[in-house]
Amino acid sequence: MVHAQKIMRILRESRDYSQEYVANILNINQKTYSNLESGKSKLTIDRIHQLADFYHVKPDYFLAEELPIINYNTGNYSRSIIAARIYNENKDAPDKLYERIIDEKDIQIKFLINELEALKKEKNELLSLVRNLGTKINK
Repeated sequence: MVHAQKIMRILRESRDYSQEYVANILNINQKTYSNLESGKSKLTIDRIHQLADFYHVKPDYFLAEELPIINYNTGNYSRSIIAARIYNENKDAPDKLYERIIDEKDIQIKFLINELEALKKEKNELLSLVRNLGTKINK
């Protein structure tokens, strides 16, 4: 859990959540949450599961050896930021950072293509239902 506290902070800040808000979700006070995020208190497995559920990530996300790539979706634009860069880590390897961004974007593109296909299928099914209902109503 080398980076668990940083990951907690990155996830919270990427969503513009306050420590108080996340603490309320976890049913703890803000000071307790602050101690978890700063590393003053130990992060338990149960707390990792709570955070994973809240942020919709797998629990092992908090146990990663590398800091994650976080996708900031903020309205009309979206960008991926590598957390390591925010924390001034891996300064000597910008090519690796860019490769991680590209890999993350490829994953996002595949996900969005699959989601688009599912939405098209759902739209066609709904149109078919509407046509069938219209036919039955007109009879």
